[in-house]
Amino acid sequence: MTLFALRLAATLALVPLAGLPATGAPAGGFTLTDGADHPLSGRVWSVAQSTFVLPAEVETAVAAARFVLLGEIHDNPDHHALQARLLEAAGEGARKPAVVLEMLPRDRQGDVDAYLVSGNGTAEGFGEALGWAESGWPDYAIYRPVIEVAVAQGLPVVAGDTPRGERRRIAAEGMAALGADEVAALRLSEPLGEAADAVMLDTLFDGHCGMMPREALTPLVAVQRLRDARLADAMISAGDDGAVLIAGSGHVRKDVGAPRYLAWRAPDAEAVAVGFVEVREGESDPALYAGGTADVPPPYDYLWFTPRKDRGDPCEGLKERFGGKK
Repeated sequence: MTLFALRLAATLALVPLAGLPATGAPAGGFTLTDGADHPLSGRVWSVAQSTFVLPAEVETAVAAARFVLLGEIHDNPDHHALQARLLEAAGEGARKPAVVLEMLPRDRQGDVDAYLVSGNGTAEGFGEALGWAESGWPDYAIYRPVIEVAVAQGLPVVAGDTPRGERRRIAAEGMAALGADEVAALRLSEPLGEAADAVMLDTLFDGHCGMMPREALTPLVAVQRLRDARLADAMISAGDDGAVLIAGSGHVRKDVGAPRYLAWRAPDAEAVAVGFVEVREGESDPALYAGGTADVPPPYDYLWFTPRKDRGDPCEGLKERFGGKK
């Protein structure tokens, strides 16, 4: 997996349901070990309160919100275990929020329904039925805890992302390819603002390891905006019981991601964005993770810190592709 995929989108055992003790010490239960002893690992940071909170606070928040956005790093199994935990909290009781998956494009919804709606589908067989192994996403086994909760609680599963063909068309022709009515309906005519535009372009530039000029990446900003708007649309279309988005943490950012479109289209609906964040060696200030700076807080409601996955150098593949030249 390239750094582009990791940063742009983020960019098997469930964690025990016991929360952090009152001291705020890590609860443990992770499958990864790199960074497990980091002072932030296992802790939850409330951005609004600028303090650590217990996991139970997050569970309460997602249970009360119409829209819940759970941002992962795709190949981190602990992030998916935590998503499953919060999805379970969101789906308790009579409410049945839809589970919107970035990993499946909208044109696969018929396949999802054909497998699950009959009532015979299982979480174990979902990956094979949807051809997950050929999709380019990480191993289905680490996503299975999310689907297990969805199946156990009878939650609708929604294929939420933009199909590749539409992405290519937008990259080549711009938003006008959608037509004026759809652009307006998705609120893609709304400007994000200079700062947000810069964040998106910087993320793309860094994600391509600085090997492509910024101007060449500008069309991909439109593609990313479309994907965020489509994910938000899938959540809104889910109905009154709301939705839980399972996506890379880049799509969950409140400044540039799907929450912006939710705020424009459903301003009265409560939304909660949780970013699952890998700890970094020697960095222990939670406010400086996940896009946070000394002046700007991280663009999430909560940051949940986990150990990190050892990936080596994700830029090596791109270096070979570009012949080692920038």
